[in-house]
Amino acid sequence: MGKRLAAIGMAAAIAGGGLTVAAINPLTAAGAAPTAVPAAPTPPGTTAAAHRKGPLQRALDKLVANHTLTRAQADKVLAGAKAEVKAGKATRKSNRQELLGVVAKALDATPEQVVAGLKDGTSIAAQAEAKGIDRQVVDDAVTKALTVRIDAAVKAGKLTPEQATKVKARLDRAVDRILDADGHRLGRRGKGQGN
Repeated sequence: MGKRLAAIGMAAAIAGGGLTVAAINPLTAAGAAPTAVPAAPTPPGTTAAAHRKGPLQRALDKLVANHTLTRAQADKVLAGAKAEVKAGKATRKSNRQELLGVVAKALDATPEQVVAGLKDGTSIAAQAEAKGIDRQVVDDAVTKALTVRIDAAVKAGKLTPEQATKVKARLDRAVDRILDADGHRLGRRGKGQGN
């Protein structure tokens, strides 16, 4: 992979009643606006208005059409799903901001300084090196923060101890990816980049 292709940072995010190890981009984690993604073309035989509806809305519309659900029931399901998505996004944003704070503290910097470095293409590891801070100091801080989050998920019943063990087994690799990501590509794969 070319130097301009960022390794996608990994962070544990508690959302939707469970814990996922989610691919994130450090800029997105810091609240930077991602690059807009062009809208998908309207499939043949579908109106533009129907295409704008998400898959859940389309499925609910079919259930209403075949009288499995009433419109009121379908609307309640859709409203509940939207509320869950919104809550999950807020939790993930909070978790990413918390992780950014941990990184900034380990670097003896502000979150804004870390974000500025990432925007300039300087990975967290490179920022640490430039300040004469051992990479392991930052690694340990991030690993500790994610471990605390995983343990809290177990205590809250969102993860089983077995699931937590599996997630923790992947932390070293995840933290390395967080430290080595340079902020380019906003977490999207570049053309020709492998899995």
